[in-house]
Amino acid sequence: MELLIAFIAIVGGIIAIIAIEVVFDFTWTLVQLGWTHKEEGQHYKALATFNRVLQLKPKNKWALAGKGQLHRLMGRYKKALIDFNQALEIDPHCPWCLINRGELYRLMGRYNEALTDFQRAIESNPSHKWAIASRAQIYRLLERYDEALGEFTHALEIEPDCSWCLANRGETYRLMELYHQAIVDFDRAIEIDPNYKWAIANRGKTHRLLEQYNEALVDFNRALELQPNCSWCLANRGEIYRLMQHYDQALADLNQALKLDPHCARCLGNRGEIYRQMKQYNYALADFNQALKLQPNNDWLLHHQALVHR
Repeated sequence: MELLIAFIAIVGGIIAIIAIEVVFDFTWTLVQLGWTHKEEGQHYKALATFNRVLQLKPKNKWALAGKGQLHRLMGRYKKALIDFNQALEIDPHCPWCLINRGELYRLMGRYNEALTDFQRAIESNPSHKWAIASRAQIYRLLERYDEALGEFTHALEIEPDCSWCLANRGETYRLMELYHQAIVDFDRAIEIDPNYKWAIANRGKTHRLLEQYNEALVDFNRALELQPNCSWCLANRGEIYRLMQHYDQALADLNQALKLDPHCARCLGNRGEIYRQMKQYNYALADFNQALKLQPNNDWLLHHQALVHR
């Protein structure tokens, strides 16, 4: 009898261990399923899956961080911040959580807090390319271009074929008016990823600044093939057509851009300038007036509004 009881106890212990392992594996499987839903763009399914994980294991940092990333993508920044804070309470040195909370702070315009998180992530892993490149992005937003350039270069030393790092270093060069260096980086990023719309469009913008209008048009045409309703691309292509005095094509692009984004002051200004060149002064003045409501201190708009009055 005693042997039977002992045997039952041993079997029960084994079953308990297996049950614990099954639950552990099940929650891990659910976490992976949540990431899969997120990658497929099924945000609500992903949230439901992560919430199920947290019912089984309330301190699962990956489920919390996954929820945080989803809430960030959905524009629910306050909820995202709660999620990332909870994940970092569980593991204060989680580089992935720190980088994603830093990215959230960037979107919220809280740049100093973003820098703190990226710095902590780099301290945990000095070779973490994304933390270094993300800190560089904050430096660029703060117009600390030399520091941004150094950080993007450092990230590229770690991974020379990082197209995102190349494109962002190219954008930094563009803002520093080092246009030829910018083109080199954009070319390399697009060589690695031929469908990288952001890099293609920003190379087009750089060509425009160099007054290489035909090359700029090629880039914006390609960007618009990849994303036909990109209002920013339409606004830029419309401006290029204006500069080339192809006014009908310019108006078509600017009108479409304004349908997508009625508050685009740049589109209104460019359309107003086209109307001025076409001597349709009432239309021009209406556009400049509307644009100046959005950007009252824009010198270019003020100057061209004055030209219409004259």
